[in-house]
Amino acid sequence: MTISKHNYINMGRHCRIERLGIILCFVCTVTVGWWDTSVQATSTYQRNIFTISNISNQTAIFDEQNEKLFLYGKLLQREHKFNGINIERLREEIHQELGTNITNLLFVTKENSPIGSTLPFVSEKGFWNVSSKFYESLPKRKNCKHLGTAEAEYIWFALVLPVTSNLQNSTFNRLNRCSVVGNSGSLLHSNCGKHIDEAEFVYRCNAAPLKPFAADAGTKSNLTSFNPSIFRKRYKGIAKQSYLKKFVSDMQQYHGYLWGACFSRSSHLDMCMKAISGYNIKENVFVLAHPKHFKYFQDYWIRRGKNNYLSTGFYYTSDALSRCNETHLYGFWPFPRAFDDISSYNVSYHYFEKLENEWKEPHAMNIEFSILVQLHLLGVVKIHIGKCE
Repeated sequence: MTISKHNYINMGRHCRIERLGIILCFVCTVTVGWWDTSVQATSTYQRNIFTISNISNQTAIFDEQNEKLFLYGKLLQREHKFNGINIERLREEIHQELGTNITNLLFVTKENSPIGSTLPFVSEKGFWNVSSKFYESLPKRKNCKHLGTAEAEYIWFALVLPVTSNLQNSTFNRLNRCSVVGNSGSLLHSNCGKHIDEAEFVYRCNAAPLKPFAADAGTKSNLTSFNPSIFRKRYKGIAKQSYLKKFVSDMQQYHGYLWGACFSRSSHLDMCMKAISGYNIKENVFVLAHPKHFKYFQDYWIRRGKNNYLSTGFYYTSDALSRCNETHLYGFWPFPRAFDDISSYNVSYHYFEKLENEWKEPHAMNIEFSILVQLHLLGVVKIHIGKCE
């Protein structure tokens, strides 16, 4: 029982949208039997599920794209229930295809990268040879203890403890509830901060600032990604000691692990190693993302028809599905507009900053979003939009 290797991606291509009655031709081409039949995914959502006459009559221009966004919103506002059978089946498929050791490869450690091994770059050809000097800079389990909490020890074990092949009888100490926090402007005025922080484990993307947006995005952080392009944009490539000091100071707001995607290119790794050399804070541990972990998940989705480079949010969601019983997604709305019951409104690309040409899409996140919506309807993840209660 596996996900079909055909496209089950772009919901927009598989939807027929009518003016007053929407028929969601929801062709998520999944092999029969993959999901729990109690979900009734296709039979429920192929029927006319609601009308949009109340809004289309008030909107001068309501084209197919707007109708699709309205449809997404209505689908995600419907009652949601996690489906344990579907969650287990997807997790089992991930572990059968990528190996149970995938949970050990989230970042580079002495255990998974011994001296003499090689680490491939993700976005260019070539490898990094693990020298004795590089090896000594890598974390071991004991390095988590300086965080000083039982939670830190638990997080470490949750990241590295192997999973048995029989997942239904597994003794793997999974995380119960995880929040994956994207950076969409849809988080603004959501009041979701408390809900996000209630999770056992919180993933955050690209070092978004915390305190100014605590009410909407929360402050808890267990794994925070750091794209090395941020070194150039915010810290001038760490060209001077003053920029390194500012970087280290800014990173004190995060806890757990600061997860640097440093093996994308050799130039990125150089900046990361320069940053690590002066990284002397106790609030978190700077770790290097293991390139094979990303590559394995990238290939997993390529085999299912998604050929674009994975965004950090989609990648973190994939990882969460391999280790969390419940995966909650916040700040994932990837469109410049959204709708409520009576009107539409603009959505910024990031909730914490204004960018030039911000809605260019290097990751084709609208395609990723359509996959996530399907997983939401199957009870595998929960996408939170609008205000949290």
